[in-house]
Amino acid sequence: MTNYTLNETKMFADVTDGIAIIINSETGIYYGMNGLGSCVYENLTAGSSVEDIMTAFEKMNAPESVKSNLDEFIKVMLEKEILEETTGGSRAAEIDETTAKEDDFFMSIKEYSDAQELLLADPIHEVKEETGWTPEKDSIGYTKEETKEREKKLEE
Repeated sequence: MTNYTLNETKMFADVTDGIAIIINSETGIYYGMNGLGSCVYENLTAGSSVEDIMTAFEKMNAPESVKSNLDEFIKVMLEKEILEETTGGSRAAEIDETTAKEDDFFMSIKEYSDAQELLLADPIHEVKEETGWTPEKDSIGYTKEETKEREKKLEE
């Protein structure tokens, strides 16, 4: 049985109002999913296997194309390092049939980079388990020399 978990070393995730948003803390790229994709993502990270999810789809008389879409959806999340394979048991999947039908049994994920600079400049990226938050002004992409020059200009 194949199970997955969120790659917590790189990703932060939140599901609000049934929509998953996942942020890559190393690149500042974030990912959004449609309703069904978010539902499947939640089930995967809660311990449901691919087989459990397919069983839930079969009970809804989902089209045959749902299996290949599910496989592709998971493949993309693995390639983007959102998910990691893990060992685990089985947990019955809870797929909302209304959401599945509204999205035509299609799971999608989109990548966004429009807030990349802002997300990478956030001081949360400088929190280290050993030392806590020790801000370094060059953490937003400037070298120490460039940072010193910028500070001099600000003082003038």
